[in-house]
Amino acid sequence: MHSLSGFVFVRVLNQDPVLKTLTLLGTLPTDATAEATGSTQQAILLIEKTHFAAQSAESDITHRISELFSTGSNDIYHWWNAVLTSGQTNDPDLKMSVIFPATETHILKYSRQDRKMITETAQIYRNAVLPWIESQPKSRIQWVYNILDGLKETENILFRHSDPETGFIVLPDSKWDKRTLSSLYLLVISQRADIRSLRDLRTEHLPLLKTIRDKILALVPEKFPGVAEDEVRMFVHYHPSYYHFHVHITHVSAMVPGSTVGQSHLLDTIIDNIENIDPEYYAKASIRYALGVNHPVYGLVTGKKV
Repeated sequence: MHSLSGFVFVRVLNQDPVLKTLTLLGTLPTDATAEATGSTQQAILLIEKTHFAAQSAESDITHRISELFSTGSNDIYHWWNAVLTSGQTNDPDLKMSVIFPATETHILKYSRQDRKMITETAQIYRNAVLPWIESQPKSRIQWVYNILDGLKETENILFRHSDPETGFIVLPDSKWDKRTLSSLYLLVISQRADIRSLRDLRTEHLPLLKTIRDKILALVPEKFPGVAEDEVRMFVHYHPSYYHFHVHITHVSAMVPGSTVGQSHLLDTIIDNIENIDPEYYAKASIRYALGVNHPVYGLVTGKKV
């Protein structure tokens, strides 16, 4: 797919005025010949306003203002809305991702939904949540194996550690614009397929966790001068968006989805809990987290159907 010219709007799934994001549901032709047959499939379009490019005399954004609309003033303060002319390829206004073809599961995931704080005990996890995780088809994370096996996104790999027990790859997260260091967002994906989530971590995984931590703290300042070791934040989501172990790496100042209490667990805290509290800490713990009511796990934990 190289164009959105065939995209037909259906409805807005979600929008976030804080993160400046918009998620649309629509349809796209199934292939290049589909316009003649009218064959289409559902597509999800995720749109995000990008951060401003580094400013200079040549790239001054005020040069792109075509219209100004005053919204008020008070003493020395003045407020405006502005319309900009078209940007350049090195300073795009929007970042977009497309999920195509999109399933009903994708639509539920990206639709606006209420979030609730719920508590998952170890027993609920073993009896209800784990069987659901194990029932998920491997095809849902085929894109992960495509990256690990070097079939896709090879140009994005920043680092590869190939040890069979502690190996992982590092690449930019799709939510990062790849230019603004204060919003740096990288993803570490473990080569091990036997770790699905935080709940699986044990003493035997400490070498992997510590290797990730130590190598990332060395790698980021080297690859991204201007980001110091003490400005790197590493955390794991629970529940994750996909059940293959991965770690999120961000600048400490970055405001990214899922970095708040109720979803993220700092990597250093995970290591400490396993090493100094209990080797089976995450197998035994009751974990309280925020979860959207459309997520299948919400019903499994609460017994409620929404």
